[in-house]
Amino acid sequence: MVWSASSKTPALIHILGFDDGAGSVLAEDLKGGVVRIDLRRGDVTRDPATKLSDFVSADGSAAYGVGADGSVTRLTPAGSWTFKPPTPAHDVVPQPDGTLLVLANRGEGTMVWLIRPPEDRIADSVLLPRVTKSIRTPAGDRVYFSVDSGLVGVRGRDLQIVPSLKLPAKPRAVVTSPSGDRIYVAADSSNELLVVDRYSGAISTRITLPSAAAALRMDPTGRYVLAKASTGDTAYVISVSTDRMVSEAPTLWRADLPAVAPNGWLALVRGKDVVLADAESLAPRKTITNGAADDWMFISWNGFRPRAASLDQPVTFESGDTVQRDTTENPFAGATPSAGDTAQADGPKSAAPAPAPSGNAPQPHPAPAHAPASDSAPKASGFTVQFAAVRAQDAATDVLKDVQVSGATPRLVATTRDGVTIYRVVIGPFPTREEAERVARTSGKSYWVYEGAP
Repeated sequence: MVWSASSKTPALIHILGFDDGAGSVLAEDLKGGVVRIDLRRGDVTRDPATKLSDFVSADGSAAYGVGADGSVTRLTPAGSWTFKPPTPAHDVVPQPDGTLLVLANRGEGTMVWLIRPPEDRIADSVLLPRVTKSIRTPAGDRVYFSVDSGLVGVRGRDLQIVPSLKLPAKPRAVVTSPSGDRIYVAADSSNELLVVDRYSGAISTRITLPSAAAALRMDPTGRYVLAKASTGDTAYVISVSTDRMVSEAPTLWRADLPAVAPNGWLALVRGKDVVLADAESLAPRKTITNGAADDWMFISWNGFRPRAASLDQPVTFESGDTVQRDTTENPFAGATPSAGDTAQADGPKSAAPAPAPSGNAPQPHPAPAHAPASDSAPKASGFTVQFAAVRAQDAATDVLKDVQVSGATPRLVATTRDGVTIYRVVIGPFPTREEAERVARTSGKSYWVYEGAP
């Protein structure tokens, strides 16, 4: 036990997200109220119950819901905001940049409006064929919608229509990789899981499953896709790096579980217990007795750990003419790494920029790109920041050109597993997760932090 609330928490039905910057969990309770659990102060607050449905959140702070009259309400710690669209809304898609997509059926199609709360003005709009589901890429650059013939999509920032993805059958469930370069689709009446390349719009791989998938769930760090079997209590585990099913895990399928923990273990429901198991061998690693009665969410957060004293030490140089050597490969070489803290959750990252460095400090030379990692190379300790993990080298290079951070130089690393090469845009490793998060936030981009070298 590393934390407990100072007050009682109402019965929860849905965890909406985690606000990394505020250190708070956002959830919906049985009475339709929005609950905020502050991990720093230890208190629990509750917004008044509202007549809203289908609460969603992109950042773990603002909760959006649709009223019976089709109005849209946003609930934040600072207050509420309500928008009444020209046609009653039936769905909303909050985006990482704070904007909001509002959906309403109109005739044979679906109208999508772009709003920038708390403004009531419609910034942009587009009319699409009648859609059934919406899927936002974690990076927030595209939003896809399910239609009978496949997927239609728009750019999140301006609703510019992107090429449609034609599929052999109506999509039943859809998820995207964290970088958004691959789209996994379970189609109606098919045992195949289709992997669609976002850039070509073509089906790149067909993964045959023992039975049709009724639902899909993506590992937040992009290692595995979980597919719910259409019959029985089983989850199929698909490796993203190889596009192969690696295990069949017996488990109930709930809104929160099964899930992939930050260290790669699976959290599975077994009767009254929750079992943490290896994702591929399914070997049990730990059992939480009566854990099935709890609501689960995985986060990577270091708010419980005091700030390392070494981070506040002044930087000294041997002389005024001494220039530090280039430490791009490991900018904190020689520092003693500290272990990260893992709690039950995995939430979005705060994008608050850190102060830019001042003075005329020498700039590090660009790191060599496209250097494949060797399986026999020694593993460096620390924490690595990853901005993308894609199969297309050109796509990774585009991301690399677009990422700028303060105090480090992003680089491209290629790793090969089972004959499949993945190109990753990374910085680090850093000695602590806190330092990795601080530097990554200066990019203003979506990112993932994991323990170890790339």
